[in-house]
Amino acid sequence: MPKLQGIAVVAALVAGFSGVAGAIDSRGAVRAANISAEAQAGDDIQFDYAARHVQIADFDRNGVDEVVYLQTATCLGANFDCENDIIVMTPMRKDDSFWRPSSLDNDYMADLKRRGRQSGYAWNASLHVPGEVRALAIVGDRIQVTFDVLRDSPICKRSIERAASNPCPEPGRYRWTLSWHPGQVSKTSEAVIGRDAKAATASTR
Repeated sequence: MPKLQGIAVVAALVAGFSGVAGAIDSRGAVRAANISAEAQAGDDIQFDYAARHVQIADFDRNGVDEVVYLQTATCLGANFDCENDIIVMTPMRKDDSFWRPSSLDNDYMADLKRRGRQSGYAWNASLHVPGEVRALAIVGDRIQVTFDVLRDSPICKRSIERAASNPCPEPGRYRWTLSWHPGQVSKTSEAVIGRDAKAATASTR
């Protein structure tokens, strides 16, 4: 075996045993996000979890990609904010689960676990967005999410008592800039794009 080829093979084996993925393409990212969404345990109120606006980023410029997406669900009659979360996934390590806590534990879940391990990525952090997402983009080392807040949306229920620092925004279009650090997604800035969004009842998807 040529010397350089042998070095490449050894490097590939080390990467495989370390459990750290380097780069992922768009198809792999969509696959990982879809598997993670599929693994969420639904019930008669919230179900059909879906991954949308899947993106790839390397936030800390370490040569290891993160997967970013919006996770939604069909939500009926909830007395809580319905699923509408920006999720960041990171390369799976030895002891990682590829999904957030789920009550599913059967052959179907075993198959999801297998496919999740094959995808190489696991849930790391998330942040709820209080409006209908129109666009999700990666800008440098930041996540930019543009969304419409509606008056009677199940995504941010005004009937819930909230801390003064975290109320439902007034109806309109917003753009949040988010940062990711391992285990946490945080809002770093907010821009109001317009107050003309329709304040009608939102779709429950």
